[in-house]
Amino acid sequence: MFGSVKDTALIKNLTLFFGGFLLFTDVFFLIMGIIYDMPVMRYVIYVKLVINTTNIFLILKEHYLLSTGIIYGVILGFMVVGVICTGTTPAFQLYAPGMLVCISYNGYLHKRILKKELPLVMLIAVHILCYIVMYIYAGLAEPLYDIPKSAVIIFVIFNSMATFSIVTIYVLLFHNVAISSEEKLERTALVDNLTGLCNRHYLLAAMDSLQGVSPENTWLAILDIDDFKKINDTYGHNCGDYTLQTVADILKQTCRDCIICRWGGEEFIIVSNSPECETDIAEQLRKNIAAESFRFEKYSFKVTVTIGVSFYDSTLTNDQWISKSDEKLYFGKKNGKNRVVI
Repeated sequence: MFGSVKDTALIKNLTLFFGGFLLFTDVFFLIMGIIYDMPVMRYVIYVKLVINTTNIFLILKEHYLLSTGIIYGVILGFMVVGVICTGTTPAFQLYAPGMLVCISYNGYLHKRILKKELPLVMLIAVHILCYIVMYIYAGLAEPLYDIPKSAVIIFVIFNSMATFSIVTIYVLLFHNVAISSEEKLERTALVDNLTGLCNRHYLLAAMDSLQGVSPENTWLAILDIDDFKKINDTYGHNCGDYTLQTVADILKQTCRDCIICRWGGEEFIIVSNSPECETDIAEQLRKNIAAESFRFEKYSFKVTVTIGVSFYDSTLTNDQWISKSDEKLYFGKKNGKNRVVI
């Protein structure tokens, strides 16, 4: 029914926050109703206290959609009561437009986690309509109570702070969602999900930045796992994934200052302008992989790789540069494997 534990906790905490916020406002407005003798507001608060207390129970029982609907209804209803009792000057009407961002974010959250939501467009329309109607009503009718200026100031401060605090919280939540979504999209676009290395899109973009310049000592190596199909056929594809991940880890440890990419299948590409000789890095990489003991479930086996290396040449396109390294890799494969060809 629900999404991830983190997302479910978020919707629970947000709903509890609103439930607690309503209880806090109930106490505040009840005190104000007693001090400034507003019976209608007091009676409405008594009803709200019962509803909001019951709503906390619903939240704890994970009835989030029902609870959210109750919260919207209670806030909108009390906004109407506040304007009827005191007019528009104390700013009760701010709750209607202030709730729009909350409605939008909660709708997104419910749709994502619960796979259903309250009617978003209708809720927004109802809040906007109530906001307009309250101003029309206040222009045609006098408020029920003539409260002193000190009470008006207190209401304005409290209602303004409450509204803008809620809006700020939800704007920040939307901001975090946008940033997080962009990071996930970027990771999906540029990072290989299995190995955590960059993918070919990232590598080609990085290689494009080399066009038109002549970086000294820059070289490109293609690494291919020897007899990888045999590993898949003998031990299964899960073991093949484990092998790719382990080789990727060794690549990260050995080629720390290089761009490392999973080119596809069992092939990896390394691009580097390290002052260290390309022969030393590639040979050390080959030895590290050959020396590694690969263990998957009950299986234990060895893995070797063949590597083809070529230097940067400004006269070559990226495809030609890669093909040049690939030719050397192919030569190594044809001549015994488990070797570096430069």
